[in-house]
Amino acid sequence: MNSTTAAILLSLGIILGGSAVQAQQTPRPAETASQAAGVVDLAGVDAYVHELMAKRHVPGVSIAVVREGRVVLSKGYGLANVELSAPATERTVYQLASVTKMFTATAILMLVKDGKLALDDKLPERLGDLPAAWDKVTIRNLLNHTSGIKSYTAVADFAKTMRKDYTRREILDLVAKDPLQFPSGEKFEYSNTGYFLLGMIIEKVAGKPYGEFMSERIFRPLGMTETRVNDLREIVPNRAQGYEWDGKTLKNGEYVSPTQPFAAGMLVSTVRDLVKWDAALASHALLDEASLQQMWTPATLGKGGEAGYGFGWEVSKEDGHRVVLHGGGIPGFSTQLSRYLDDKLTVIVLTNSESGLASVLAKGIAGRFVPALAEKPAVTIADPDETTTKRLRGVIEAAVKGEVDPERFTDQAREKLVPRIKEDKERLAGFGALKSFVLRERKETPEGLRLSYRADFENESLKIGFSLDKAGKIQGIGLQPAD
Repeated sequence: MNSTTAAILLSLGIILGGSAVQAQQTPRPAETASQAAGVVDLAGVDAYVHELMAKRHVPGVSIAVVREGRVVLSKGYGLANVELSAPATERTVYQLASVTKMFTATAILMLVKDGKLALDDKLPERLGDLPAAWDKVTIRNLLNHTSGIKSYTAVADFAKTMRKDYTRREILDLVAKDPLQFPSGEKFEYSNTGYFLLGMIIEKVAGKPYGEFMSERIFRPLGMTETRVNDLREIVPNRAQGYEWDGKTLKNGEYVSPTQPFAAGMLVSTVRDLVKWDAALASHALLDEASLQQMWTPATLGKGGEAGYGFGWEVSKEDGHRVVLHGGGIPGFSTQLSRYLDDKLTVIVLTNSESGLASVLAKGIAGRFVPALAEKPAVTIADPDETTTKRLRGVIEAAVKGEVDPERFTDQAREKLVPRIKEDKERLAGFGALKSFVLRERKETPEGLRLSYRADFENESLKIGFSLDKAGKIQGIGLQPAD
C-alpha cells in the first residue's frame, strides 16, 4: 500500500456486462540477445539484477522492459517460493500493492468518459453516511491525494492489525472522526483512504464489486488473464510467496488481509500481463490521449506549486526526461512500473521481498537502456549546519540500537512515526554501525527544511531523507537503498 519512491518507508502518510475494448497494439516478441547486441548488454543487466538480489537478500524478481513498443526483456530471476524451490518467471504472480492505484484511477476516468461521474463531483454526491468534514472533497482530490483525509494506514498501531478482516465501514471509521489535515486542494498528502473511497465509488456507480468491474472493463478486454483482486484463499497458479529479511534471517512475509488495501493496493499480476497494460496505454485502448494527459499532469496546489502526482501516477523528470511511475510496498512484496515518456521506455519490476528493491532496480535498469537515465554518482555538498546534521545522525544511530527520543519529533510524527521506528528495530539493527553520514541535498520549504544524506552502515548503504518543521522537529524520515 505504500508510496512509490522510498524503499524502506518510515515517512508520514506513506505506508498501503462492460464494453469490450481490444488493445490495438500487441507487444512484439522479446528480442534475443543477438538482436539486442549493440543496444544494451542484456548479460550485464542480468548480472546487475543478481548482484542486487544477493546484496538485499531478495529471493525472486520478475522484470519486463518495453522499448519503442518492443519487449526487449521479460524473465524471472531467483525463486518465487523458497520452500518449494519454484523459480520466478514472467508468469509469476505478485501482489502489486500501490501499483493498483493506476488501475483504480483508470477505472474512475473510464466512468467519467461514460458520463457516470465527473471529476469535480463531491463525495456526498456519490457516497452517503460520511463525515461532514469531507463534504467538499472531490473525486479529483481523492485521485491526486489533495483531499486532506488522513490515511488509515497512518493510524497509530494499525500495523498491528494486519491480519484483521475489515468491513468498508470499519476502515473509514478509523479516520472518520479526525479533522481534515488541511483544506482540500491546498496540499499533497499521500492517502490510502482516498483510493479506498474511490473503490467504493466504483462499486456504487457500477453496481458491482470492484474486482468484477475491473475484470469486465480492463483485464479481460486486454487479455490480462493473470491479473485479479487478491484472495488469499483462492488457488492462484504461479503465485509468489512474499518474504522479509530481518537483518539475519529470511522469513515469510506477514499476512495482510486483502480487505485492508482494497482499491488502494489489492491487485495481483505478472510482468507478462503488465506488458499488455503498457501496450494498452500506448495504443489508447482504454483512455484517449486527453485522459492520459490528465492522469500524467501533476496536481496544482492551492498554496502554489505542484504535487508531483497526477491521477494514480507519480509525475516527475529525471535529468529532463519525463517519467510517470508508481511503486508499491506491502509485507512480502516490492513493486515498480515506470514509463519514461520521452524515451519510449517502460520498466516493470516485481519482487517477493519488502526490501524496496523494485524502485532501485527499475532505475538501474532504465539507465542501462538509456545511459542518460543512469543514476549519477552521489555528490556531497558543503554542510552549512553541522549541528543539525550531528543531531540527525544521532537519531539514526539511536534507531539502529532500538532507541528513539520522542521529543525530537513533531506531535504528529510522535504519534505515527515513533511507534513504527520501535516496531522496526530488529530490521534497523541489521544495518550495523553507522560509518559515515554525509549531506547530499538541502532545500528550504514553506513548511521547514528537507535534507538528504548518504548513510553508510556496516551492512548497508542508504539514502536517508528528513523533513523538518520550522522548529527543527522531525516530520518524516524516508529510507531508500543507495545502490
